[in-house]
Amino acid sequence: MVEALRYFGIRRLYKFQHQAIEAARRRVDHVIVSGTGTGKTEAFLTPILDEITRRGPGLARPYALILYPTKALARDQLYRIKVLAEGRLGIRVAVLDGDTPRGERVSIYSDPPHILVSNPDMVHVGLAMSDRFRRLVSNIEVVVLDEMHVYRGVFGSHVRWVLHRLEDAAGGFTAIGAGATLGNPGYMASKLFGREVEVIEGPRRRKGAALHLLADYGYGSRWSTTASIIALLARRGLKVLGFVDSQQMAELIARIARKSHGVTVGVHRAGLMPEDRRRVEEDFKEGRIKAVVATPTMELGIDLGDLDAVVMAHLPRSISSYIQRAGRAGRRDKPGLVVTVMGDDPIEAYFLNKPIELFTMKPDPGYIEPGNREITRIHLAALLLQRGMLSINQLPPELAAAAEDLKVMGLAVRAGDKLIPRWTRLRDYIEAHGGLRSSGPQVRIIESGKEIGRREMPMALYDLYPGAVYYHGGRTYVSTKLDIEAMRAEVRRVDASLNFYTKPMYSIDVVEISPLEDRTLGPLRLVYADVKILITVEGYYVKDEYSGATLSEVAYREPLKWIFWTKGVATRYPNPGITDEVALISGYHALEHTIIAAARPVVGASDTDLGGVSYPSGHIVIYDSAPGGHGASKLVYERLERIHDIAENILASCTCEDGCPKCVFSPYCGVNNRFLSRKTALKILDYTMRATARPPKSLQTPQGSPYA
Repeated sequence: MVEALRYFGIRRLYKFQHQAIEAARRRVDHVIVSGTGTGKTEAFLTPILDEITRRGPGLARPYALILYPTKALARDQLYRIKVLAEGRLGIRVAVLDGDTPRGERVSIYSDPPHILVSNPDMVHVGLAMSDRFRRLVSNIEVVVLDEMHVYRGVFGSHVRWVLHRLEDAAGGFTAIGAGATLGNPGYMASKLFGREVEVIEGPRRRKGAALHLLADYGYGSRWSTTASIIALLARRGLKVLGFVDSQQMAELIARIARKSHGVTVGVHRAGLMPEDRRRVEEDFKEGRIKAVVATPTMELGIDLGDLDAVVMAHLPRSISSYIQRAGRAGRRDKPGLVVTVMGDDPIEAYFLNKPIELFTMKPDPGYIEPGNREITRIHLAALLLQRGMLSINQLPPELAAAAEDLKVMGLAVRAGDKLIPRWTRLRDYIEAHGGLRSSGPQVRIIESGKEIGRREMPMALYDLYPGAVYYHGGRTYVSTKLDIEAMRAEVRRVDASLNFYTKPMYSIDVVEISPLEDRTLGPLRLVYADVKILITVEGYYVKDEYSGATLSEVAYREPLKWIFWTKGVATRYPNPGITDEVALISGYHALEHTIIAAARPVVGASDTDLGGVSYPSGHIVIYDSAPGGHGASKLVYERLERIHDIAENILASCTCEDGCPKCVFSPYCGVNNRFLSRKTALKILDYTMRATARPPKSLQTPQGSPYA
């Protein structure tokens, strides 16, 4: 083992690697937290290889399962693992996923490797649908969850139950997590693995040099500015990777770069066909295209060759994401350029005023919601297929709570404590709900009778309403019909020279609040609850592609409506003595926008992870945008004091007259940023933070028309 490490170029171990090896030898569940390129892989791989070498031919195979969040990343890391395992030690490694050819798959099942590399999606489907897969993993002794910082929100909530089902099939295993810096690694690992773990910390960042620029773009459009910077760098011969969080904005930036600057920019995002994503990866790696704009699909360690520059269209949701994205530039001992386009956003304005605070922030926390009923229902169904019959009393409470759902849906029969599968219906259900990245239903996008992609609800409601301009795969479409009942959207392709885009005109109402827990904060009673949300799309705004100015408004005769349950935090802010009703409404509405913005760096959420609604009565509800919830609003509930501090700074430091994109405007506002007052919001928040009044004993029902 020592000779193999030396051959690989490793002459000595870092302290954290030594600690990880010792923990693995003691069979202690642990999580390794260390920055990109600092040696996490060697830290968890070395003790696995050592144990396999020591045991010799009598070892039951496979001994270890290493999971990566995506197929692309697993295959990218496979070579690195094989060099150390197969090249010097004769330890066999194989990848098993949806892209594994049939011949290789047969070989893996008949003569298993020592180490199996896969992804959670494959484990989810394999455990539910394949006897051969269940037999294959029945002897697994070690499970590694690499890139653990990625398993947050809905994805992490799914993976928590995939790991539970895997442990059920294997009869137990030593759990190892590995990932970049998290603010709460012990909490996240214990949530994902279902038990307490030891935390081993390494260096946060690798050595290397990069120039970081925070660019306040001032006037015009963020998207056209980002496209210009990417095009400028690409024309200079630099290899450039751009990042956005929105699928539609990735398409828009690439389109502007082609139209206005004559530079071909590839698009890499979820929702595209796998072969399209792979083609972009290869073209970029081989230099056939100089620039790609991507959603977080390229944030992880997919090998793209040497990158010269990273351009972020906005500040990422968390410092961990910023480090991950910035770390793609200047690899292999080359200095890199990192440009972040900033300006018309409350948090970006905050960090432009306090740049040192951005680079000295504590790591952001991760969050998941294991009790998401939309998710537990899927994994109870999968576990029932896996086991054949279940005793409800022996299940974790979160899964047991979904047992009645399976009975009502006709997926299982209940006989006392027993849950008995209806095999065909269960298989159909799992096939229709196989993805681990969403909790809501999927809308199929149809062009001329052919499915070209899918979009999860409720985002589909905001992107595919009739009349919406929709960008997909570098092409421009207009939505002609959205059938919510059938979960089907029809689109038609239009001329790419279109010079406008659309935004939905919508309202949000909280139909029901079912409290789970509460606490007090000054004069406020905070309630964390299951909340029932009604979304009503009433029409759309037509906006200029370059300036973002509203060109026209289109109202529907019959609005589109959709209701879903999620998790959220609700409270009622006091009135500091304001008698003007419009001013008061504008203050509460502005405060809701600012709280969502201020929550982003505190909880590590993107601006689309959280939704919000305010009422003239002073009630504000901040909720998880994913059906069933994903955990971000729970951190808002727990950390509202810090969020208030940042919100007050945003409102107090802005120099605008009474509201602008740098303080209270939101690109997701359903009423196009009307009825907003920065000054009134500041009065309400200052009064709340300094009030000595006792909080009410309970939260009253919100009154008046909602503003989102």
